[in-house]
Amino acid sequence: MKILSVRHGFLADHSSTSYEFLAVDKPLDTAARAAVGRLSSRVLPTSRRASFIYHVEGYDIPGGWGALMAEHYDVMYSESYDWWTLSVAFPTTDHDLVETIRAYAFQGVEELGVDVAYENNRVIVSIECRLDVGQLHHSGYYEDEWHEDEETDPDADFVVVDDSLLDLLMRVREQLRQGDCQTLYAVWETYRDGGEGPPAPGKTPTGATVAAELASLLASE
Repeated sequence: MKILSVRHGFLADHSSTSYEFLAVDKPLDTAARAAVGRLSSRVLPTSRRASFIYHVEGYDIPGGWGALMAEHYDVMYSESYDWWTLSVAFPTTDHDLVETIRAYAFQGVEELGVDVAYENNRVIVSIECRLDVGQLHHSGYYEDEWHEDEETDPDADFVVVDDSLLDLLMRVREQLRQGDCQTLYAVWETYRDGGEGPPAPGKTPTGATVAAELASLLASE
């Protein structure tokens, strides 16, 4: 599957809870899209994307976002009142790979850190973090206007992505699939709270670039 990134920015509303989901490996069929659509009267899922936003505190996706990552989507980010969750998921039966990734799970300052779940041959890695809004603006992750998503042909061998943060998370996902955990180590370096840390990962040029890009967005305070 080829990914085409247009690299527009995203919009964030710091007084609400919002979610952006992307299906990378395969598009959602009609039944799956209908199931996602039933979760909210205002969500209009395409074959690849879904967006949720809740302006009232206490309202959220019925059943939680984890169920959507377990069944339908491969990449997700969420912002809730300046707190962020970044998540990637992929199928694997390689238990050594799962244990390698699990070594980087931790809870650090302000309960920020990395969580790793594995069930039904699918690993879901979630990063709880704060993002540096100034750096997001400086790096072009914000846009001043909304870009309407274009539906990707479900039969095409590529996915068009017009969201810079989803694009970054797709690259994080690919590194983790290859056993490269430099991005997770960068999260630990930012939010560690004493104690023994995870093993220092081997470094590859591509993984180092992705890790540095993510690390540049993390806010430590």
